[in-house]
Amino acid sequence: MIPEIDLYDGVKEELKFFTTSGVRVKLLINLNREGMTVNQLRSEFGYRTSTLLPVLAELKSKGLIQQEDRCYDVTPFGKLISSKLIDFIETLSMFKTQEQFWKSHETYVIPELFFRNIGSLVRSQIVEASPADLFEVHRYFLKLVEGCSVINGVSPFLHPELPRIFKIFIEHEAAVRLVVTSSVLELIRERHAEVLQHVGDMSNFSLRVIEEDVGVAFTVTEKTLSLGFFRPDGTYDYNADLVSGDPAAIEWGNALFEYYWHRSADVTLQDTD
Repeated sequence: MIPEIDLYDGVKEELKFFTTSGVRVKLLINLNREGMTVNQLRSEFGYRTSTLLPVLAELKSKGLIQQEDRCYDVTPFGKLISSKLIDFIETLSMFKTQEQFWKSHETYVIPELFFRNIGSLVRSQIVEASPADLFEVHRYFLKLVEGCSVINGVSPFLHPELPRIFKIFIEHEAAVRLVVTSSVLELIRERHAEVLQHVGDMSNFSLRVIEEDVGVAFTVTEKTLSLGFFRPDGTYDYNADLVSGDPAAIEWGNALFEYYWHRSADVTLQDTD
């Protein structure tokens, strides 16, 4: 049997404990944020005391909350459980509010470790081009990276403007690291050799090539993450990006960049001749 199914059979009663009672979930999440008395919980949610007391007793019997005088608070174990519960709820909410984006792109290409932590992107937005403004996403991207001092990017395609744009950032002393696929490197050599010659020996620029298929394109700076995917038909979607300035999303993006960075090899100036 699939290991996850075995695990499910072992915890299905615990799952029912949370999913069959909105009161339990709301109380646990709220107490994860701050300790409260019964009167405060009643005021917060509008529940009767006769409704709250049995639920608080259940959470207490599970070792999820504790009581000191009249104040209830999560236990260390309760904080662990409630934090994962919050992550699950936030992730489901993200998939619901951004449903069309996640359904219409090949998002499964994200490495498994990072897909499991996809909840880091909950405080994000989808930037889409309109029929009247096909370059809206690209302009938004330029606005995001403007003034940044650290720019890390991974790209399985070559946008005709990007070499010139990154050249400007490098000349203005931003630390730029790029990972491209071998086919993209060949296009850069053919079409933008002069740019490579100009920036190739600058200490604030590093270029690496990865010899494997990469199904995601993204840029992460100290301020933001911009993430794009391919469509099911194999074409890259230039008209929609997921962007976030949330620290958790930036940390996720930096970790994903390092994943590809360590799977790639340096491109030296001689390689570009």
